[in-house]
Amino acid sequence: MLAFIGPCVPFAALGLPLVAILPEYYGTQLQLGASVGLIFLLVRCCDILIDPPLGYWMDRTRTKFGRFKLWMLMCLPVLFVSAGFIFLAGKGVNELYLGLWLLVLYIGFSMAALSQSSWGSVLSTDYNERSRIFAWWQVGNIIGIIFAAIIPVAAQHIGYSYNVGVQAVGIFIMITLPISIGTAFMIVPEKVSNAATHDLHLGHYFDMWKRRNVRCILWADLFMGLAPGIMGALLFYFFEQVKHLTRMEASIAMLLYFVGGIVGAPIWVIASKKFNKHATLIVSSLIFAVLYGAMYFAPKDNFVACATMTFLNGIPYAASLLLTRALMADIGDEVMSETGHDHKGTLMAILSATTKLGYAVSAATITLVGALGFNVKEPSASPAESLVWVEALFIGLPVIFLILGALVMKNYDLTPQKHAEVVARLKEKGLV
Repeated sequence: MLAFIGPCVPFAALGLPLVAILPEYYGTQLQLGASVGLIFLLVRCCDILIDPPLGYWMDRTRTKFGRFKLWMLMCLPVLFVSAGFIFLAGKGVNELYLGLWLLVLYIGFSMAALSQSSWGSVLSTDYNERSRIFAWWQVGNIIGIIFAAIIPVAAQHIGYSYNVGVQAVGIFIMITLPISIGTAFMIVPEKVSNAATHDLHLGHYFDMWKRRNVRCILWADLFMGLAPGIMGALLFYFFEQVKHLTRMEASIAMLLYFVGGIVGAPIWVIASKKFNKHATLIVSSLIFAVLYGAMYFAPKDNFVACATMTFLNGIPYAASLLLTRALMADIGDEVMSETGHDHKGTLMAILSATTKLGYAVSAATITLVGALGFNVKEPSASPAESLVWVEALFIGLPVIFLILGALVMKNYDLTPQKHAEVVARLKEKGLV
């Protein structure tokens, strides 16, 4: 498990900046302005189109190593080169530079995230064991996120600028990518699928959308991903301009949010075993909505209160990513039982697409607050009335989306008992 989650560290150390650091960094520190939000949105939308063929090709791949670990190895050079160009850029770069290298980076990130989550889905067919696997996966992601959050803070603490701290994150990613991917490739097994590939076609990607349980997971993932996405995009603006924290205090608060995620991951695994995964997902989303709404009442100029409330929000944040992926893996068993084909790569590609869409829309909130009068290039020069919009978007939208995410899961019906019957049928057919 440690070898399996190792690549999560550089992947997540890359994923956090794409949501919470790089949009603000390019907009404010590198002076590209509010157009950054639109660039991230457009590139994300282009990236979403890559997922269907990726999932299709992964499902058709058959090698002695397996399907997904080979694709993870292939993502290494793409991520290594593009991370260097994105993180080590200096003032003077233009929108075309950002858009081009951001697209290459997202392609490599898609290969990485999709291959690893799909690989995790085939490590076990046990209903509860999958929760444990994806809890480890989530912890690995959060460790990577913590590194990405703490490196800029540490750099500032020892006297370097924030820009140098962001560049150090890129160097960290470039060092850990080959080490972690190489270790996982050599140590972690992947069973070669016995399912046929001769009549798989790209249209199966869209066929999966017709399944009710798939739609439940996708809508939940979209709504529950929008909340932390908006939080990440507007976090520095909210904490610095609305709550009057310093950049270092805001960075520490963000770090504590992800520490809360590590605390929360085992809690939600235990809860999903006692009840079931989809009920646990509903409850965690409602708890998240309540705690997140309470952020509105955090007193200004009070770092301890803001940091504590941010930490508490991190506990339910951990639930959605690990539970939606564990649930989608269960659906993959159901699909294989009915069709005889292993579509786990395709299903994870669908899930990846909704996650990306959520974060793409989230990044566009930077452009939106800019249009509403907030000065993205010089936040401290923003008129007081524009801060109301920052606060409204930062607090109000995530609460609404978290409640919607809980509501759409009410119709999910692949219970632990039904899944056990599915696995029994797969064993009879020799497919697991």
